[in-house]
Amino acid sequence: MKFAKIQFESAEDRVRAVGELMQRAKVVVLREGAFIVPEPALEWLTEQHVAYTVLQRLNQDDVFQALRNTLAHPV
Repeated sequence: MKFAKIQFESAEDRVRAVGELMQRAKVVVLREGAFIVPEPALEWLTEQHVAYTVLQRLNQDDVFQALRNTLAHPV
């Protein structure tokens, strides 16, 4: 499965979308305010007119590496 690292254009878009996305798909929240979502979630966001920017396209190994790097650095 393919994934995308995204960032929402506004706090309003983020609040509106994140709860719904978490009910539909696995969403990874990163410290820097970005989210990793499966590619089919992008279609849903577009249908809902939620503004977002794709920061990076990812495969499953990239997601694992992103999570591993985040866990290696304490908050």
